Amino acid sequence: MRSHSKIETAKRPFACYDAGQLEGIRIRILMQPELREEYERQLILSDAYADEELSLPIHLIDAFRTAPFVFRTPENAGYMKFAFHIRGMGEVWIRQLQLTHSERGLPIPLVNGSFDRGLTGWTATSLSSSSSAFLVPSEVPRLGQCLYVMNPSDDDLVRLAFTDPIPVCAQEHYSIQTTLRLDELLSDGVYVEIRFLDAAGQPMDTIYTSPSFNRKTPTTWAALLETAGADADVYMVTGDAVYAERAKRKILYMLPDMCQGMDIFKATGWHVDDTYGAVHIGRGMAVISVIYDQIDDSGVILPEEDVAIKSLFRYIAGLMMDTEYYQFDLEQFPDEKGGKRSNWNADRATGLGIYALIFSEEELTEEYLEHACSVVDWQLEHVVDRDGAWPENIRYHGAVLHRYFLFFTLLQRLRGIDYWSHDKVKMMYRFLIGTVTPKDSVQGGLDSAPKLLSPAVGDSNVHDQWFRMFSYAAPFYVKSDPQLSREMMWVWKHGGGVIRDTGAYPCTLLALLYPQPELPQEAPTLTSVHYQGIGYVIFRQHFGLWGRENYSVFESSPLTYHAHHDEGHFSIWADSTPLTLDPGTGGYYNGDRHWYLNGNAHNVVQFIDESGLFQNGPLKSICEEVCFSDQLDYVRSVIPDVNAEAYHRHFAYVKAGVEVYVVWDHIRSQKNSVWNLHTLSSTSDIEKNRITAHCLNEMKLEVTFLEPNRISVTVDHGAVSGAYPLAVQEHFRISNNSGNDYLTLLYPKSGESSGLTVLSLPVGPDSPELQIYKVLRDEQALFLLLVNGSEKGQTFSFQANAPLLKLQDKTSHNPDQNGQCHIKVNGGRLAILIKTL
Repeated sequence: MRSHSKIETAKRPFACYDAGQLEGIRIRILMQPELREEYERQLILSDAYADEELSLPIHLIDAFRTAPFVFRTPENAGYMKFAFHIRGMGEVWIRQLQLTHSERGLPIPLVNGSFDRGLTGWTATSLSSSSSAFLVPSEVPRLGQCLYVMNPSDDDLVRLAFTDPIPVCAQEHYSIQTTLRLDELLSDGVYVEIRFLDAAGQPMDTIYTSPSFNRKTPTTWAALLETAGADADVYMVTGDAVYAERAKRKILYMLPDMCQGMDIFKATGWHVDDTYGAVHIGRGMAVISVIYDQIDDSGVILPEEDVAIKSLFRYIAGLMMDTEYYQFDLEQFPDEKGGKRSNWNADRATGLGIYALIFSEEELTEEYLEHACSVVDWQLEHVVDRDGAWPENIRYHGAVLHRYFLFFTLLQRLRGIDYWSHDKVKMMYRFLIGTVTPKDSVQGGLDSAPKLLSPAVGDSNVHDQWFRMFSYAAPFYVKSDPQLSREMMWVWKHGGGVIRDTGAYPCTLLALLYPQPELPQEAPTLTSVHYQGIGYVIFRQHFGLWGRENYSVFESSPLTYHAHHDEGHFSIWADSTPLTLDPGTGGYYNGDRHWYLNGNAHNVVQFIDESGLFQNGPLKSICEEVCFSDQLDYVRSVIPDVNAEAYHRHFAYVKAGVEVYVVWDHIRSQKNSVWNLHTLSSTSDIEKNRITAHCLNEMKLEVTFLEPNRISVTVDHGAVSGAYPLAVQEHFRISNNSGNDYLTLLYPKSGESSGLTVLSLPVGPDSPELQIYKVLRDEQALFLLLVNGSEKGQTFSFQANAPLLKLQDKTSHNPDQNGQCHIKVNGGRLAILIKTL
């Protein structure tokens, strides 16, 4: 047990602040524009929810659930028709039906899917005249109207059919999402029946039926958390016990709901969603503990209510230490939902630790606190890598650091335990700084202010807004590491200046208590970097020069948690404009995840099986070589695709005044393949071996294929996350026969800038796997590209009228007396050369 003594905590509040600090907190909130704006938002949130409580009990205010049904259309399908069946005695409210082309991540508009036009486009039938189905206004006005169905007996059935057939693609994934409410169980349930028509409109034999939905849908604890925090914060600022009463009511609702959900989760492993899993219960436990501490002195909590609250907390804490609920004792686990290494365990442990700090009078809290600290210590040593990265992706790096923050703050305040000076903790913040994109000039809309983003790789999005944490943590480093503090403040300011605690399960108090917007800031010095543990290779040029910043991130990861089939994917920004992006991620349970996980959503090669279907590549790969310089950034990775005997992807960025990317996919496979490319463009031109995508900000991405030198292209669209003016990217698929490579030049250019000219130079008939290309612009030679596709080292001999510099290793090569240059290139390698005179 740690020897740090407890601080006297008899009088609440004491966790994040005490009564003696309240006046200063209130003045700061009123004087600081950023804090005042956030406080006013929370005040509106609290009052709006209270208005709804006047007419509805809490359990009905957010009582709708969305149930997805993902399915794959059969061969030869041209259309689909669907109907909802409400079977058995009971009542159902249906608010909305949505259809998603999961293969593309794109919504398919349904005429009158929200019943705004009554039952236009729908046909409702029933087996019994006693059943009824009619539109009613929602009890929550902001939700509009919904369809109410009532069956008075067990044998009753109401069928709600969408009238028009919907065009679909054969053998692709779709999802129907039903948003509905059940106050009590039906005697049977609600299910979707899907039938298919062929291209001629003739019925097919295939019929799909979804699993029956039959569970009560009261408001969950998670839907109340932010509002309860806002209630408590307004009480903190005003001292008005009305707001403390609001928070108390929500606590008395949330804790029992958490307990019943955890019981189901433990008994069944229920993963319909993660609301009652250890990851989210840990987050909720921490925030509700803080809220309780904020309002306990208000006098609104009655003695019997206090007993109930503490009893429920004890029950939750006990389950959090139960390995039948969450297996926190295992060092290895097949996915991210178990084991010591998972972000689930981080959030479970920190939630338990914060509870222990705030309820220190409880019998087992010292044991819980010691356990929480031991988990964090183990994760900092064994999970956070040498670069400070949490080894999943940036979303979960941010999620873990977010929950660490409050735990570390309270440990220092209440026990004198200092994690802020821990090298790994500081490195975690530096990792978030080190991965930032350029100031994106279009994210949020063409008229929005340019701002830094975090790159989307795996289960993460560019607009996750993790930079808000810099505003919380920078004050803790003002004295101990002022350089880090200043850089954090710079990234926060230039990343949008957000202080609101956004995302899942927010702690609203953080935004009012910790940011100090007036702290000094300083731009970090950022260059190209390889984060080996998490598998990000970032190329940079002109960082900090607004409008000229170039950036790309390449994925070569040894990890599988929260991973996508995206090994070898690259995203590119040029002149601060996004040109080709990782799609990010959608929802986990809303039916669009199929797109975001799949290889065809990323800039990768996919192989085609015997039935003609595109196969996903691996979840991890091996980075074999990385080099950075002022003239060239380069990475080579081996991608262990089961459909190829050997596959290496080379990704190079030729700087040196050239600003061209080279992508070489060196493949040994007996299967045909496609090369996927996604561009954030509205239109494109395709000719012979070139695609020119017309992107935002009048930028273009010119894509020249050297292998194959004539391309067969299909063009489609796919979803991209983030608040971009375009909700989709153009998706190009370039086909290739088995045994052939892809060799591609990507040239970002602005306006009417000249394109590239590429000349293939003679090598000799006996060397079909050797290629030499001269790349020119405006008749000026930019660089030579030498490609050795053989397995052995080869010497290239060619005419040169000036000394050449090989950019990978900085070796100089002078022509001989006959004007011949002789350069050896290892097997399976490429070389890029520029003139030195």
